[in-house]
Amino acid sequence: MWGTIDPRDLIYTVLGLALFGLTLQPALARYKLFNLPAFYLVFGALFAGVGMALIDPLEGGWQSMVIEHASELIVIISLAGAGLAIDTPMSWRSWNPTWRLLIVAMPLTIGAVALLGHGWLGLSLPAALLLAASLAPTDPVLARSVQVSPPGQDEEPMEVALTAEAGLNDGLAFPFVYLAIHAATLGVAEATSGEAWLWDWLTFDFAYRVAMGIVVGYATGWAISRVVFSPWGDGAQGAWNAVLVILSATMISYGVTEAVDGYGFLAVFVAVRAGRSNTRGTENEGYEKYVHHGAEQLEAILLAILLLWLGTFLVGGALSGLRWQEVAFALALVFLIRPIAGLLAMIGHPCDQMSRRNVAFFGIRGMGSVFYIAYAQNHAEFADIEGVWRVAVVTIVVSIVVHGYAANFFLSQDPEIGDVHPYAEDSEEATRKPAE
Repeated sequence: MWGTIDPRDLIYTVLGLALFGLTLQPALARYKLFNLPAFYLVFGALFAGVGMALIDPLEGGWQSMVIEHASELIVIISLAGAGLAIDTPMSWRSWNPTWRLLIVAMPLTIGAVALLGHGWLGLSLPAALLLAASLAPTDPVLARSVQVSPPGQDEEPMEVALTAEAGLNDGLAFPFVYLAIHAATLGVAEATSGEAWLWDWLTFDFAYRVAMGIVVGYATGWAISRVVFSPWGDGAQGAWNAVLVILSATMISYGVTEAVDGYGFLAVFVAVRAGRSNTRGTENEGYEKYVHHGAEQLEAILLAILLLWLGTFLVGGALSGLRWQEVAFALALVFLIRPIAGLLAMIGHPCDQMSRRNVAFFGIRGMGSVFYIAYAQNHAEFADIEGVWRVAVVTIVVSIVVHGYAANFFLSQDPEIGDVHPYAEDSEEATRKPAE
């Protein structure tokens, strides 16, 4: 009937426009005022303004489960892409800034956020721990503007540091998410007084789960890459199924690791690094370009959808009851806490001052934080979960705007970097014959 619009039709149209907009990104990336995540946030907010249904994780139930698993999927795809992109081999020396960020900056950030969340914002101890664990990691999804370029291109030490940090710290943040869950489940008094419980957390949630993430991730990544480059694998057939390869490898490494109670995020990153080590210096080197391109496309699709959702969540109730202290906290995290922690971590490292400041400042927050909060909410009762969501959402929005535009204006980048199609070099390679 004329004059009636089915909401389903509007959803399809908006999602179609959002995905089509991704195809314009290479052309628009040359403009410094272009900030794709910010644009999709605004678009999502307008989408909610026309009265479309909102998936609200604060309602719990299936809604928080949807957000948990959607954000989980984009994070593991992004981690795979980050691991594939880094050309610099992993070692203590070449990745030294990354180890500094993980060992020094991340614990300092967790401690500062937990103390301020509990002492200044008035959150309960479990909620403050959850906020700290979710906001401490640098996000692998929204940090694309400061990460390394696709495989095979020049990369700066700063880019390697931030990309590797984003790839590893998501898995290492999980022990503190479990710490928050245990505190919420057991009660603060019991959680802080039981030495047996603390020992279990250290040995199982921290040591065992991290170790299994590394060991199982490396083993599955090595095994999958061996099959891919066998006579029956896609690497020998011309890279026709690169998207399927990265999606299947990501899910296998994640699923197997989670099945043995390891940290799947950590495993995915380690798995793709293991796969890359199998190709370095061999005739198979270069295949990672095709697989990485597939990961980027999958990530971009999921990111567009989740940013639209975040925009609808912003105007649909996420900021209800927002206080000025929470806004000030988000600004302090972006402009003070992470930069100071990063600078302390980089003391003594031989690099120029600009690189040191960039590594310290560009600790972008994003979809990883959304996953951690949704995950914890679905596994324990947090009395003030609304406050955790409010602070996290404000912090993510501030990070999208501040870090997005700062990267455009202050980081010297070739607008073509990051948008090179893997088939652009040697066009005949697009129709490669199977390897002999």
